[in-house]
Amino acid sequence: MAETTKKTADAGDGKELPAPVPTRRRGGLIQFYNDVIREMKKVTWPTGKETWLTTVMVFIMVGLTVVFFFMVDTVLTFGERFLIGAG
Repeated sequence: MAETTKKTADAGDGKELPAPVPTRRRGGLIQFYNDVIREMKKVTWPTGKETWLTTVMVFIMVGLTVVFFFMVDTVLTFGERFLIGAG
């Protein structure tokens, strides 16, 4: 049978517990606003051309997806009608 041991804190080992971390003081709305402005300055914004190109690509992908699912739906509808003899 394996022997298990329980770790216990020895009061006489001379080690002190670390000091508790002080809680951070809340800054309020003005501090929050200043933090938001500081973070917004770090953002790299896309150019108008990049935004336009990305938008066009999204619409192209949506169109291709619509065509794909229309074709899949048409094939499945044809297969269903063939199986039940309704066509």
